[in-house]
Amino acid sequence: MSLNVISVEKEYALAVPRAKLFNFVTKDLHQHPKAANAIHSVQHAGAHKKININVSGGETHSALGKLEEIDEANFGYKYSVVEAKDFPDKVEKTTHDVKLLEGPNGGTIAKDTVSYFYKGDVPPTDFKAAKDKVHGIFKHLEAHLLAN
Repeated sequence: MSLNVISVEKEYALAVPRAKLFNFVTKDLHQHPKAANAIHSVQHAGAHKKININVSGGETHSALGKLEEIDEANFGYKYSVVEAKDFPDKVEKTTHDVKLLEGPNGGTIAKDTVSYFYKGDVPPTDFKAAKDKVHGIFKHLEAHLLAN
């Protein structure tokens, strides 16, 4: 069965400097996950990692994914997710192509192009829940990085 793809662009404004956010997401998160209060645990599952993220209200969300590419010169990275809480049945995987740009007041504008690889002829349509979840994760990481 072949997969179809639909892409959606998202943008998030964060108060944390882009170099600090980039280093955390591409290095610290994967090498020293317990150094971050935002991360509950990281477990290796073959080529993927299962990242358990502490979110608001003491809830933990899990995602099974893989960091695919790192572009240090342009503050970019790409990762894929193959399993997560509330992952739509018809979606096989998502890829996130993230570019971190200089934001106002020393902050960051995170541009995230999300590609949904789905089964069947009808694409998923409810991107709001996924966008809200990713925004919540970025905000949680922002709070952690600003506190440290």
